Amino acid sequence: MANGRKTPKRQKPPIQPRRSDQYGAGDVPENQQRLIGLLVLNFAKLEHNVENAIWNFLGLSIDEGRPLTSRLSTDSKIEMLKSLAKTYLRGELLNDTLECVDLINGYKEDRNFVVHGSWGTLMPEVVPVCASLRPQAPPGEVISETFPEERMLAIINGILEAIGNIRTLRTLLEKARTEQPRTVGESPPGED
Repeated sequence: MANGRKTPKRQKPPIQPRRSDQYGAGDVPENQQRLIGLLVLNFAKLEHNVENAIWNFLGLSIDEGRPLTSRLSTDSKIEMLKSLAKTYLRGELLNDTLECVDLINGYKEDRNFVVHGSWGTLMPEVVPVCASLRPQAPPGEVISETFPEERMLAIINGILEAIGNIRTLRTLLEKARTEQPRTVGESPPGED
């Protein structure tokens, strides 16, 4: 959506067993704490923009839309945005929006892991690590992932890009509402 370029697919680091010389420390470096905060703050902004996009699709003001979305889970909001996009959008705009929604789902998983996980540092490399019981894991199995600065920045930047894409979508929806009503992404009559 932004500048017509495709967003690269998210990639998680491969799972690697812990070496015998590695161990976990309970401290988390201050810079990592700052990155965790930035990730959480920016995901909250992303979620708010998803709500705004839903309201735009439905032609609702903030006062009308907030009661509709305020008690919905993030999963429900994302699914609602996806359904509305499939209903009202066509062509490349639909494809770009669905791609953005898929990325938002991935960032939601990262955000949940970061927020609900137990943080520490993998030593002797001094790499931040987060451990969690994941719903997809076998019962009782703890999954841990490393979150070095590069990965955290990639997630944060991806969230910021998704915010930009959702804002672009909202602008297009607002513009379409002032023009002749039709499905967004369709060519105007006579321009096929």
